Amino acid sequence: MERRLSLPVVLLLAALLSGCAALSPLSPVPSIAAPEPAADRARAAALYRQGLAAGRSDPDRGAALIEQAAELGNAEAQFHLAMSHLLLREGAAAAPWLARAAQQGHVEAMFRLARLLEAGEGVPQERAFAAVWFQRAAERGHLPAMQAMALLQILGRATARDEAEALARLTIAAERGHRPAIRYRDALRPRVPAAQAAAALARLRGEMARGPVPAVDRALVRFAQSALVATGSARLAADGQDGPATRTALAAFARSEGLAGAAPYAPEVVDRLRRRFPGG
Repeated sequence: MERRLSLPVVLLLAALLSGCAALSPLSPVPSIAAPEPAADRARAAALYRQGLAAGRSDPDRGAALIEQAAELGNAEAQFHLAMSHLLLREGAAAAPWLARAAQQGHVEAMFRLARLLEAGEGVPQERAFAAVWFQRAAERGHLPAMQAMALLQILGRATARDEAEALARLTIAAERGHRPAIRYRDALRPRVPAAQAAAALARLRGEMARGPVPAVDRALVRFAQSALVATGSARLAADGQDGPATRTALAAFARSEGLAGAAPYAPEVVDRLRRRFPGG
């Protein structure tokens, strides 16, 4: 990194609640972040702890240690550096750190990355791919992400419309104490048949996720299905359930884009879908 960040700035950012505008655009957030070096995880965690301790007396040294920890793959260090950049209104610099932390399963990084993509802060605006990260955070119990994903499903712009599932997300968020979800849940409830609501709620309760993001998950499948339907490439139910119909449609899309032979969810195929379906 060209700019050395002081540790006080790094530490203050964990409590940052609002997004920031970007100064300049950069390349898109990768569909799949590169794997972190597993052999260095213990050392990275130790460097992060040392950085926090050193920052009390030597902020510059503490910041340097935290940056080393982030480079070696520590998700907490990556998230703190990302938030530092957001406080400095540097969305382009924050995005790679958020992506690396989010790929490892850092839930707050998932949510912040979704907001960055939704607003186009330093990265190309991609509301549809923001929905992928909102869903991933929601599946891991992030309450504001549950509400954000539900609202997108009600609108049906950045992802396929699904009021029953949106109601289920709002219900779970409200049950877990997220008060803003209550009024949306109550307003939506009369529009969803009781049987559909019950089925969606039961399904979502069993679809909670944990840990790192796999190469193919429900959020990515839903994005692919939504993009294929929206671009007229296929007629599918955008339910996030992978299967032969979705994979056949993805293979046909890949051929039409000159990517014959690519795996259905290969990054190059997903990236081409992202270019065709950025706003949802």
